[in-house]
Amino acid sequence: MTHAQEALPIGPLASLREEGKNLQARPPWSRVSMTCLIGFVLSSPFSISLSQIFVYTAIIARLVSLWREVRLDAVRFPLGRPFSLFVVLTLLSAVLSDDPARSLVDSRQLFQILIFYGVIHTVADAREGLWLVKALLVAVAVASAYTLGVALLGPIDLANRVSGFYSTYMTLGGYLVIAGALAFSYTVMSGETRGRIWVAAVGALIVVTLVTTFSRNAWIGFGASAICAAAAARSMKGGALVAVLVVLALILSPPPVRKRIWSIGDLKDPTTRERIFMWESGIRMVWDRPLFGTGLDMVKRTYSRYAHPKAMKKLTGHLHNNLLHIAAERGVPALVAWVWIMVGFFREVVRSPRSFGKGPFERRFLAVGGVAAVAGFLVAGLFEYNYGDSEVAMLAYLVMALPFIGRENEVLSKGAG
Repeated sequence: MTHAQEALPIGPLASLREEGKNLQARPPWSRVSMTCLIGFVLSSPFSISLSQIFVYTAIIARLVSLWREVRLDAVRFPLGRPFSLFVVLTLLSAVLSDDPARSLVDSRQLFQILIFYGVIHTVADAREGLWLVKALLVAVAVASAYTLGVALLGPIDLANRVSGFYSTYMTLGGYLVIAGALAFSYTVMSGETRGRIWVAAVGALIVVTLVTTFSRNAWIGFGASAICAAAAARSMKGGALVAVLVVLALILSPPPVRKRIWSIGDLKDPTTRERIFMWESGIRMVWDRPLFGTGLDMVKRTYSRYAHPKAMKKLTGHLHNNLLHIAAERGVPALVAWVWIMVGFFREVVRSPRSFGKGPFERRFLAVGGVAAVAGFLVAGLFEYNYGDSEVAMLAYLVMALPFIGRENEVLSKGAG
């Protein structure tokens, strides 16, 4: 099978009609779930409220569908043990915090984990998963075009960082890292010219928009995701594209962007020093309460007691590092559970013979794209608490599910045989 044959050979309109037919063929509750999941990916770059309505409606509909329309004995929950442990430890942290009511309210973010399982149990197969990714990229392209248009109305500099439809540029940067990883993975893997060209154009738009956020953690995260995608796909073309992107960024970027790039790793940079002070304060917080942390949403209340004397900010809501923030907020055991989730994810995908070996393009793309996107999310999270951004975390759970799509059908098929 050639690469040209591996990608979907039908055009966008024919593909849309085919997906419409497949959607109509689903049982009623499954149809509602998939429709709302499509609504989630289309609305996620624009509105957190609308995207949450869609995704949680999708999850509720899927739960009803699993009860009434599916064989429950064949349903599987990958990474169930580490996720369960993380949930229990998070709730214990909330109950034992100085303000249990406040922490328990904030623990509603745990419902985001259901997105991972909702996608796995709703999306029927890899072909449908690829179509969902393409719908997401179309929505991100529209949002990025608007954001870039706004950015070009003014000077491109650190004082005019764009945030798109989100509240902050950090959230936009974290979201674009994940979407950009999917676009990059498709571009280096697909041999189908028409599809590759439009996805590459979307990827270029995402990268340029990402530049205007001036978010160095997002730049590093996207670079890590691109390297991961090239390595996982074993693509020399991907490695060359990474090098080209770096060269273009250094040559064609406006002077303020180049200055920002060269400040990466500069320990004398004021914002870098401020992050180091935050991390030192976070370590002291963990040292004082290692088992269950301060409780959810309590870092902002306790940080002033640990603030570094030379720090410019004596109050902050997060510690600009996923690992450190989770440990300070929920305790070291919860951090261990969270690391177990992420290590388990990569282990499950890499060990699966269906991920990177020979097989349909759609299946291999979902594995490579999912791994690359999660890698970018994690690397960016070393310098920013992107796990605390609901917009970013919800999309991260969706892409975590991509490599697992279709496994439920395989289990059902084996059971039927």
